[in-house]
Amino acid sequence: MEPTMASPVPPSPPVQLSQPGEAGQNHEPEDESKPVVVEEVVMLDSQKQSHHDAKTPEPGVDQQPARSDTPSSPATLASFDWEDFEARYDKALRDADEQEEEILKQAGALSKYFKVWAAAASAHDDERAAKRLQTRRRFVNLSEENMAQKQQHYDEVVRAFESALALLRSK
Repeated sequence: MEPTMASPVPPSPPVQLSQPGEAGQNHEPEDESKPVVVEEVVMLDSQKQSHHDAKTPEPGVDQQPARSDTPSSPATLASFDWEDFEARYDKALRDADEQEEEILKQAGALSKYFKVWAAAASAHDDERAAKRLQTRRRFVNLSEENMAQKQQHYDEVVRAFESALALLRSK
């Protein structure tokens, strides 16, 4: 069965598995009308991108695994282009460094904005605190003046009672 999406991994032929209870027997299913088939998994876009960028050497025809029941002897591995791998690795590191530098620049700019905002908020709060202090001081001063006036009034009332008592005693 062909996958509906193109995959960077070359398609492999479907693998037919033996039915349970057939260990050591022929690997053909007993019921020819219902073979068990393992299909390829469709990859997500992010996985496709990472697999698309990766370069892996393709095995040669003489390196294809033998399809026999006995294990084959190890095949010779193809030479790997380490210089290309190192160049791709260095390029990936440079790209990551550039991205990190850009992120740090953005973070620095945002930090400056935050400092300005925090300073403005602090200045505004300081102004409000100074106004609250002035209001409280004014309230206390007015309360003290009111208390002094009441004290003076009570002193006058007491003096008036004393003078009235003095007049009553003198008669």
